[in-house]
Amino acid sequence: MKYLDAIPDELKALRQWVCADNGEKAPMRADSSFPASTSSPATWSDFETARKAVETGLHDWVGFVFHGNGIVGIDIDCGWEDDLPSQTALDIVFGCQSYTELSRSGRGFHILLKGTLPFNGKNNQHGVEIYQTGRYFIMTGRTQIFHSIAENQAAIDSVIETYFPDVRTTSGKGAIAPRIYNPKWPKPNGGKIPLRPNYPQIPQGARNICLTSLAGMMHTQGYPKSQISRELLYANETACKPPLAKKEIQSIVNSVTRYERT
Repeated sequence: MKYLDAIPDELKALRQWVCADNGEKAPMRADSSFPASTSSPATWSDFETARKAVETGLHDWVGFVFHGNGIVGIDIDCGWEDDLPSQTALDIVFGCQSYTELSRSGRGFHILLKGTLPFNGKNNQHGVEIYQTGRYFIMTGRTQIFHSIAENQAAIDSVIETYFPDVRTTSGKGAIAPRIYNPKWPKPNGGKIPLRPNYPQIPQGARNICLTSLAGMMHTQGYPKSQISRELLYANETACKPPLAKKEIQSIVNSVTRYERT
């Protein structure tokens, strides 16, 4: 399994690994013959356990689970035309300039890069899929051109705009998520105006998109980056169960505030 050595170390360091068997798409636990679930971290393992399962013949492939922690995966099924990379594949691969490998079939590409999505994941039904949580990629390690994980939010935004036109994440100048999360301002009490709104609880699978929405709303309204950061940290601790890591909050703030206000 020499190809597995090419998988980036920062992915190997995450306990987000499962396995898969030949001819099957369902994830399997790396430490047994039982099924795994992309929504149940208790069924995942570390990379070395997954590798060992393949080396000993328990399973045939390792798989990486996307967990909403800053790694986005793009699956290009329409990767080849007449034994040459398709124009779609070339556009996305060279636009992302991040870790790229051949898929299990050898007819598609997987790209993994750092960034966020304004949704958990989508399939455009025309050969392009993109995910940040709730799915997994069967990893091959058969790298193509780009061998390391890059942070490239602009490329992610471009893929969404080009291949998922029904999802409007931009206003023409940058990736500002739609207002899908609305804090509630309480009524003044005794003449006192509340300094902060009440933040409705955010379920685990919606933490990233809701906080991105909040950051986009504040950025559009003219709040400075430092204040957006403080408010997202507060909302994260108040409304998210469990809270996101502080570095993920900063990644959201950096992504949203890099674009011009509209």
